[in-house]
Amino acid sequence: MSIRIRSSTLSYLVIGIMVFMIAAMAVFIYSSLHVKDRIIFRIVQQTDLASDLITRSALDIMSAGHAEGKYALIQAYGNIVGVDDVAIFKPDGTEAFTGKEAGIADAAEKIGPDEMPQFKKTISTLQSIGFFKEGEKTYSKYVPLQSEAACSSCHRAEGAIGVLRIRLVTEGGFELLTYVKKLIWSLAFIVCLPAGALLVAGAIIKEKNKLFAQLKDSNENLTRTFDELDKTHLYLQMILDNSRVLIITTDTRGHIVEFNREAETLLEYAKEEIAGKDVLMLYENPQQRTELVGEAMTAKDGIWEVRNRTVKLRSKTGKVLHISLTLSTMVDNHGRVIGTVGIGKDISEQIMLQFKLLQSEKLAGIGTLASGIAHEINNPLAGILGMAEAIRDEDDMNLIKDYVKDIIQYAVSAGSIVKELSAYSRSAHNEGSSTVDVSLIMENSLRMAKHSASFASIVLSTELERDALIIANGGEIQQVFVNLMINANHAMDGKGTLTLRCRRTGSFVEAAVSDTGHGISEKHLSQIYDPFFTTKPAGKGTGLGLYVVYKIVTRYKGSIDVESRPGEGTSFVLRFPAHDGAASLIR
Repeated sequence: MSIRIRSSTLSYLVIGIMVFMIAAMAVFIYSSLHVKDRIIFRIVQQTDLASDLITRSALDIMSAGHAEGKYALIQAYGNIVGVDDVAIFKPDGTEAFTGKEAGIADAAEKIGPDEMPQFKKTISTLQSIGFFKEGEKTYSKYVPLQSEAACSSCHRAEGAIGVLRIRLVTEGGFELLTYVKKLIWSLAFIVCLPAGALLVAGAIIKEKNKLFAQLKDSNENLTRTFDELDKTHLYLQMILDNSRVLIITTDTRGHIVEFNREAETLLEYAKEEIAGKDVLMLYENPQQRTELVGEAMTAKDGIWEVRNRTVKLRSKTGKVLHISLTLSTMVDNHGRVIGTVGIGKDISEQIMLQFKLLQSEKLAGIGTLASGIAHEINNPLAGILGMAEAIRDEDDMNLIKDYVKDIIQYAVSAGSIVKELSAYSRSAHNEGSSTVDVSLIMENSLRMAKHSASFASIVLSTELERDALIIANGGEIQQVFVNLMINANHAMDGKGTLTLRCRRTGSFVEAAVSDTGHGISEKHLSQIYDPFFTTKPAGKGTGLGLYVVYKIVTRYKGSIDVESRPGEGTSFVLRFPAHDGAASLIR
């Protein structure tokens, strides 16, 4: 505010000085012009006075006649200081007295063409006419001579009988006038300099004030913009801090930039502590992020994203968190990639619930297997009991040895069944992923399925190619195929054809389980993977079988398609990303 007041005061001061200088300059010029007029008036007044005196003297001299030497007396006035010439001219413009008659030896003079208009005007108007000749610095005056009483004796004509010309030297007056003119212009120039300077200063001050106003507006705009940006920053920070999702951003080198409050809570790091460090330190397996980014970076412009991928992050205290992560590039207004932004949600609880759900479905399956397995084990046990009773009453060692061999065979058969059941029922929670052969798993799954349902009236068709390798948990993949095979058996009511296929096609392993059962209606196809959905009668199914199948398949980046027509059967086709390597042994 004080700057603005000083600026306004300075502007008013400059304007006041300019007005004063202009007024002073106007007064000075007016005074100078008045002096000039007075000088001219004084020259004319002096000339008129001298011409009147000479005119009267000339008339007095001429009234005594035109005797020899009279005209010379008149011309003698030309020797007076300030008088250049005195002459009398006839009405035709020639000098009246010449030669001996005038008492002079000079030749007769004649009015020049430049003075002839004034001369004729004097004759016609009978009035004196005076004029300046600046080139010669003289003042000339024509005085008409009339036929008066003194002249009537010689001149009878009326009107002008001649013209008396008196030429006065005005060099001094003109010099003074010239000096005054120069003084006027010099002083005017001197006055104009500060006035011009003040005008320039005024223009500069005006422009400065304009720039100051623009600067003030710009400053106010910048202040408003800064306030708005500050409010926006605070608002965005509030969004980040109050979001119940984990938000982590990095620069192009993978160093952490933003770490919101939920991330601090879940991962137990303070933002100031973690900022600037490599984001890989948060992953239980850093290769997991590298694979995610490598999988997503397919666009030429470098802009990519991955959605809802489950990753494992490790907190500061070592706790492992399952996070559903959406990771994408962060792009500025010019389209340049400036980093990544990851938004995740802790799904550790959901993962645990899913695991428990998988286990409950597996336990339900084991319960279904129990009756069939009991029958499978009961037969070997009955054989062992019979052979043991026979040995008790037998004395022939050769026959006893045969009985013992049968007992061993029955025991091995029972042990194999128990081992298969144990492997199937064992929890897969602590088992890691490994390279497995899908064809071998399908064979093992078929053996397990036979323990829970009767396949005596079902025709089996298998096309299982070896080395159909994928990366997965073998126990979970086996659970997928056991569920599909048992469902197929139930759909065919124990009679029909079950077709199992497995092969590698390009970069995928394709496995199919097809039956010739009653099929699935079109209205139910969109619901078969929903949890607890079943078309079986109450008490005959949990509705979790296909839901578990879908969750396991998609966990290993696979896909599942179904083709079904009521009355013709159903075919489930599974596809997994293929892997090149040696398969782990699955028994």
